[in-house]
Amino acid sequence: MGTVKKAIILSLLALSPTLNAKEIHQSSYGESWPFTVESGELGCYDQAVIFIANDKEYAVNGVAQSKGYDAIEPIWKEDSSLLEYQKAIAKKENKTLRQVQDEMGVSRVNIGPILQEGLKLCK
Repeated sequence: MGTVKKAIILSLLALSPTLNAKEIHQSSYGESWPFTVESGELGCYDQAVIFIANDKEYAVNGVAQSKGYDAIEPIWKEDSSLLEYQKAIAKKENKTLRQVQDEMGVSRVNIGPILQEGLKLCK
């Protein structure tokens, strides 16, 4: 664990004794890992489920979003099956991938298992 990550966790612990956290890794989830980073710290602070990676605290649930944690989208992996479909449409319709995604939306890998694990830390 990096010193900055430890400092973030320690600062959160100083704010409240109710922070519970644990390190999670891509190897434990295989293909269902929803992030573009290989590991991070999953935590819960006052019902806010957060994921700490790259020295940033990301919101996993709405409670964390409402408390001002960073949006998870920058590290939330896109669903590769829909991505390939969107690339094919972009090529066929002579559009950019971004144009197609703006029309169809971006599908992400299911973050539910991470959220459920984070909610267990809230108890």
